[in-house]
Amino acid sequence: MKTLNIKCAVFFFLSACYNKFDLSLWGRGDMASRNTGGYDREHRGLIRRIRIVVGILMLAVVMFSMILGVASLRDDDMRPTYKNGSVVVYLRLSRNVRRGDLVCLRLPDGSVAVRRVVAVSGDSVDIRSGIAYINGIAERGSYSFTRTDPRPDGISFPLILHQGEYFVLGDAREDAVDSRDFGPVRTEDLLGKVLS
Repeated sequence: MKTLNIKCAVFFFLSACYNKFDLSLWGRGDMASRNTGGYDREHRGLIRRIRIVVGILMLAVVMFSMILGVASLRDDDMRPTYKNGSVVVYLRLSRNVRRGDLVCLRLPDGSVAVRRVVAVSGDSVDIRSGIAYINGIAERGSYSFTRTDPRPDGISFPLILHQGEYFVLGDAREDAVDSRDFGPVRTEDLLGKVLS
């Protein structure tokens, strides 16, 4: 909530700057009395460029506070798709998540990570013999490079996902911290769908 308040304050500041250039600099009475009819062309061009820059900044604030998000990955759990230090852009407004989608989410420890959705609400998940079974069918995909084994201290299988729950796995299955460790993630833990 604190970051949202800061982003709103920045947006309103930029909006005020934009309006300041729009109203006060164009309508100053002392300049209007000159024979040139106000600002000369050089000043008008400068004001126009400042208004464009402020407008672009306002658009960027809106885009990255309400529509898009950026996350820097701090683990290798999505190798080879993403590596430690990779930067991803995600769409905050997208809540239509399907199997195979990459999502940016908040892990139980509070960190932000990217994982792949392998099962959605209503699906059953089972892991046996190094293979994940979704609704009784072995998971198939070009993103599963290693065995998918359950965790000794993780959740028990089979598992049925309730409404608003997703089962996520890292592409580096042997080392990844994912739903096998902490269970299904809820819709409110999803930050958005990864775009790149």
